Amino acid sequence: MNEQDRLAEQQLLEYVQLSGAERYAAFLESVARTGKFWVAVSGEFVLTLFDEDGQELLPAWPSAATARASLVRAPQLQAYAPAERELSAWRDRAAASMREAGVVVGVFPNERMHSAAVDVAQLLAHLDDVLADEGELDGEDDDAAAEPGSDAGLDLERAQRELAQKFAKPREP
Repeated sequence: MNEQDRLAEQQLLEYVQLSGAERYAAFLESVARTGKFWVAVSGEFVLTLFDEDGQELLPAWPSAATARASLVRAPQLQAYAPAERELSAWRDRAAASMREAGVVVGVFPNERMHSAAVDVAQLLAHLDDVLADEGELDGEDDDAAAEPGSDAGLDLERAQRELAQKFAKPREP
């Protein structure tokens, strides 16, 4: 792991203490940058959890260290370990079956396993938005392609602004 990766990892570990929306923005930025995220597995079993409303979710973290930091605090999950997932392969193989099964993604759970529960299609759309913003792929306005109301309560731009403000470096006079 090079120095830049080490610093990014340390920053993600600090993000575990942020709000769900801020962790969501950090997750998107990390996954867009690396093309990877982590889930928890035990043997051939992938961890899914149920929220207080009975919604099944797949916990997903932006790094192995953040996954370990959450899992170590849950004694009943000690048999689970972080497992890397490539975004492109997950998009091609698992995303459609998760949508069909009604499983959502529990994005970047904190040490109490609280997370933003995000529909797979919404998560992929937000990742595509972040990738387009970072790459400025074609310079065209893609807002017309977004479905109204598709954010289902998560304001990505606001979460990104809050995240940036919390960790902004003070300007020198």
